[in-house]
Amino acid sequence: MLCNILIIGGGFAGFWAAVAARRVAGSRAQVALVSPRPLLEIRPRLYEAHPETLAVDFRPHLEKLEIDFVRGAAEALDPAAKAVTLAAGDQIAYDRLVVATGSRMRRPPVPGAEAAFSVDTQAEAIAFDRRLKDIAQATEEPTIAVIGAGFTGLELALELRDRLLAHGAHRAAVRLRIVLIDRAETIGPELGPGPRPAIERALAQDGIELRLGAVVQALQADRVSFADGTVLAADAVVLATGMVAAPFAAQIPGARDALGRTIVDASLRAPGARDVFVAGDAAAADTGDGHWTLQSCQHAGQLGRVAGENAARDLLGEPTVPYSQLRYLTCLDLGRAGALVTQGWERRIDKMGEEGKALKRMINTKVIYPPADGSIEALLASSSIDLAARTRQMDAPKAPEPVQGGAA
Repeated sequence: MLCNILIIGGGFAGFWAAVAARRVAGSRAQVALVSPRPLLEIRPRLYEAHPETLAVDFRPHLEKLEIDFVRGAAEALDPAAKAVTLAAGDQIAYDRLVVATGSRMRRPPVPGAEAAFSVDTQAEAIAFDRRLKDIAQATEEPTIAVIGAGFTGLELALELRDRLLAHGAHRAAVRLRIVLIDRAETIGPELGPGPRPAIERALAQDGIELRLGAVVQALQADRVSFADGTVLAADAVVLATGMVAAPFAAQIPGARDALGRTIVDASLRAPGARDVFVAGDAAAADTGDGHWTLQSCQHAGQLGRVAGENAARDLLGEPTVPYSQLRYLTCLDLGRAGALVTQGWERRIDKMGEEGKALKRMINTKVIYPPADGSIEALLASSSIDLAARTRQMDAPKAPEPVQGGAA
């Protein structure tokens, strides 16, 4: 099978890369998207109740735009032959490739880590929700240990009481003991000191216990063992321990950062494979102002749009456009305390409480979804990279330290 523009991955980056490629190429190129399932998982919401509802079937959108969907898992990349091999053995040749294979949670390297729950994928979030339902029916004084006090761990911990309420366990929700664990000495270290007091107040108001500076030595389904010899018994142990690029990205020739992401140029091209563009959580890119992309939905969508556009432009002999990111906004759900919204890389607090919650709800239920009317015009318009709306900011961090990778 030959495909002019092939996109691997059905997440936010992959979906929008496919739509953007079609917008630029029109009828001049075949566009295909490869993914194990035809579902856009709404991953930023998987800490919420009812995770079984948090995916969108993108096939109707692809069909309207005459984008081919290939069900399968990409297993091998041969950039010299310009071909991708699927797990089933099928091979797809391409003229231009967009790798948008996303990320996966990095489980801690301790015995028993595989026994813990997570909310990294929809399937894992559903499994954890089933466990919450069992807990709701079995005990009125449960304990849940959340390992990882970063963005996801904070949102999950602050949602747990209402998650039990969603299963009708009112007494258990009130008596629930939530223990938030991290080896760092502070909560949300990646969020910086500015928002921290508001986060700490929300945790205190919800009665969440903090165990910081703690080194986990081993895990079991019902306990956490620490390096200091103490043991925490729990009805569930759930991990929120950060992300790394999914393994497929390691096959792209070139340098990678400490998260396994391919370090790309300004057009999101892999310098070691000129026909390959990289997007989403698989890419380490300068946002256009000296900062480096984060593994987040906010960056993934824009990375996908630019990668898809540039793959089509390059195929058609047109100049590529530089990637840059829309104004950076952080929106952290604080459960019953509302939400915290910050602006800029220095994370200036902009909204809090119910005002912040309203914005968080709008982002989570509308902004990150494909356009509600699903029309061809709305889909194509939503795939625009909108260069005029870019803003530039002054602070610049150090570049990610590269890890050299070889060709597949």
